[in-house]
Amino acid sequence: MAEVDYSKKRFLVVDDQPMARESLRAIAQTVGAFAVDFAPGYQDAIFKIRNNTPDIILCDYMLGDGRSGQQLLEELRRFDLLPDETIFMMVTGEQSYEQVVAAVELVPDDYIIKPFSPDKLLLRLDRVAAKKKFFASFYREKRKQEYEKALAILAENKGSEAGRAYRFETLRQEAEVHMAAGNVEQAETAYRNILEKYEFPWARAGVAKSLRQQNRLTEAREEIEKVVAGTPHYFDAADIKANICMAQGEHEEAQKVLDAVAKKTPRNYQRKRLLAEAAELNGDVETARKTLADVVANDTMPGAVSIEDQLNLARTHVGAGDLISAEKVLLLMRESEVMNMQLAQQGSFSALLALASPAKGKPKFTGLRPALLETPLPTNVRIDVMHAALNINDNELADRQTKQLMSGDEAKKVFGTVRKLYALHSRENDFREIQRQVALQRIHHEET
Repeated sequence: MAEVDYSKKRFLVVDDQPMARESLRAIAQTVGAFAVDFAPGYQDAIFKIRNNTPDIILCDYMLGDGRSGQQLLEELRRFDLLPDETIFMMVTGEQSYEQVVAAVELVPDDYIIKPFSPDKLLLRLDRVAAKKKFFASFYREKRKQEYEKALAILAENKGSEAGRAYRFETLRQEAEVHMAAGNVEQAETAYRNILEKYEFPWARAGVAKSLRQQNRLTEAREEIEKVVAGTPHYFDAADIKANICMAQGEHEEAQKVLDAVAKKTPRNYQRKRLLAEAAELNGDVETARKTLADVVANDTMPGAVSIEDQLNLARTHVGAGDLISAEKVLLLMRESEVMNMQLAQQGSFSALLALASPAKGKPKFTGLRPALLETPLPTNVRIDVMHAALNINDNELADRQTKQLMSGDEAKKVFGTVRKLYALHSRENDFREIQRQVALQRIHHEET
């Protein structure tokens, strides 16, 4: 194993306890570290990593204030702030952490249990550094989204003598690259190849995700149920299950699953966004409103709260009949944000404003009508447009959106919402006629 000159590496020690930070710095200096910086908690760590990414991060698992090193790792990956080349090592006093790290999908590069000696840290760092070096060319191609080149490097690595030590990591990277490239069937095969050798929960969850992408919902549900039952502390599996439940139209079950996990991970705002979606689909608009308000107020990562979050919050206010709050959310959005919206976002913004304040929103909404009739739109935007069109008796625009919704892969997911809106406008028979047309079209397509 080639020696690494740690005097040239920048270390970041993340720990909320001053004495623990000093102890970790002393150990890092013993293995040769010269530049060692501190972060006393989650937010400070995010700031320092965003502004000057270190080479090596030693992060305590418990960070205080309800945060964990695992959550920090997930947020860094979520916002693409952690290059593959950076070493992220979890430091924990919990012997049980080995069970956690074996299950979760987003794993640290390694972990070390306190107390530990400088020699043990050096051994772990050297081992991770060797792996990073082995995959360096792959990381470069993946970062450039040159997926074919990245897969070719993995194939070559897999057949090498040195690659034997990293066979599971190679298979995992192969599956993830296929998913990123949209090759979901190949991703499924790659994950199943892993499961033939070892029952990693993250690999079975990967199978479920790939099946979900193929719209093989029953099979996906069966696979993820195994993970949820076998590894209850693998919370990402609950997210996958909830997504599958929503796609099957089982919104109550999705909300139940997410609510239970969100209580255990109160600062995971990505999960809360998913909970709000499930609650809204389930007709529990108060939970959806409360959850999204929490997200908008407390997801403090710079840039985390997006235009979509604000539109989602306005949508839940509309659903609850609180049109004043909906209008307030929309009109508080910066003018520059509104001006720079893509058509889909403009569609939702104008539709929601037309619902909340017809005098202010209807002119913009009707001005977009020609584009909204002809342009492919995301599911949630189609529902907003359909809802606003029903409100102003523009049946052609509403029915065009509904036909597309009922023909799409997410028809089961949104069926209850669409049917309810048509019922509110006394157009149940028209909705049934659209369903009949879609069914006949599907039969004709299958016969040809």
